[in-house]
Amino acid sequence: MRTFKFFCSLLLIIVLQACQSKADKSAVIAHINGYWEIEKAQLPDGTEKDYTINSTIDYFELKEDQTGVRYKVVPQFNGEYLTNDMPEAFTLTEKDGAIWLVYKTDFATWEEQVLSVSDEKMVVENETKIKYYYKRAHPVQIKE
Repeated sequence: MRTFKFFCSLLLIIVLQACQSKADKSAVIAHINGYWEIEKAQLPDGTEKDYTINSTIDYFELKEDQTGVRYKVVPQFNGEYLTNDMPEAFTLTEKDGAIWLVYKTDFATWEEQVLSVSDEKMVVENETKIKYYYKRAHPVQIKE
């Protein structure tokens, strides 16, 4: 009976590990391009900060050579976006079975691990273990 419980526990751990979603390179390549809005940030202690109103959103553009840029942009009422003209260059890299965005600007270098990404959601974690939960941003449309 003891062996049976041990076997069941081991099997459960294996199944749970297999079910954990982890971003893979092809998913990041397929989904990262476009406009993303931060929904919330989660601190390492579990505290969350909701972003109910964002004055800026992030625009990601990844090229075939796995280099890209991220811009902070401001949505306009006509559906267009204004950019701050300060691109944050990044490289998509795979390290220890995880996918990383490695940023380099004139002022700093940092990394973010892509934990998950899909058509409408993305989660990244920075070096200080803060998780950022994004949702796909869509143009603002004011109807008359």
